[in-house]
Amino acid sequence: MNLHSKKIDISEMVSIGGIKQHIMVRGNPQNPIILFIHGGPGIPYSCISDCFQENIEQDFLVVNWDQRGAGKSYNENIPIDSMNLEQFIIDLMEVVDYLLNTYKKNKLFLSAQSIGSVYGLMSVHRFPNKFYGYISTGQIVDTTENEKVSYNLIFNEAKKLNNTEAIKELSEIGNPPYKDMIHDIGIERKWLSILGYIEKNFGVFEYISNNCTREELDIIMKGQEFSVNNLFADIYENDINFFETIKDIKVPVYFCMGRYDYVAPQILTEKYCETLECPTKKCIWFENSAHFPELDEPDKFYKVLLEILHTTIDKK
Repeated sequence: MNLHSKKIDISEMVSIGGIKQHIMVRGNPQNPIILFIHGGPGIPYSCISDCFQENIEQDFLVVNWDQRGAGKSYNENIPIDSMNLEQFIIDLMEVVDYLLNTYKKNKLFLSAQSIGSVYGLMSVHRFPNKFYGYISTGQIVDTTENEKVSYNLIFNEAKKLNNTEAIKELSEIGNPPYKDMIHDIGIERKWLSILGYIEKNFGVFEYISNNCTREELDIIMKGQEFSVNNLFADIYENDINFFETIKDIKVPVYFCMGRYDYVAPQILTEKYCETLECPTKKCIWFENSAHFPELDEPDKFYKVLLEILHTTIDKK
């Protein structure tokens, strides 16, 4: 591998956590690394990276990792009991060490989205010496309170719109905690999507469907179902509450918050940021975004990353 070439575009399978996992690296290897942690669970950034990462590749070495059970890292032989929060933290740190060793770096930037922000934040908290800073979109800070706020917001919106079908289905599942978590959250998320509180300007599944081959789409959807049925349940059963468990982080932290995000209502993230102790912390509102600010407002997201880069690393 020639690390002195101006730009690289590498897609490879790497042994991570005892299984082969997909890593995609694009940009100039002389630039600082930014590792993107996708959410979903099970919806990889690698298949939508062209939608928001092209400009970022000018200033960073951009890495997309299809996490265990997702995208090209999915296969039918992955042990179900390995789809848990602690294993994903182990996997993430193996990816970090692989990148730092391969590209001769001391630290990197971590950007995490939605469910990925749970183990992203936990990893930065545990291993701060590996990271320049942490950037999140759709940050989850308290899974129990998250679902209560999310449900109330969308139920009130359905009543405001007099959407009788939404009111009926949301009434049937009732207030969280849900009796049948996967099914009931699925119903609630369906109405979040229909009413515009997951995606504002960009349709993730629409883009994937239109730009992937049938075989690629089949693998992505199998991985997404596998990840939801296993990882999602494990994370929510852990009853995450960062207000209680992570009160300080030793690196700069930036929360990119979509104003219309009802999946992970960012009013909770803003409240958490107020209490968090760290060298630098900032809440950045994206006024025309929902759960995916990086996709709904990619130009603004790029400018935010540039500002973080220039305030973190002294470029002489």
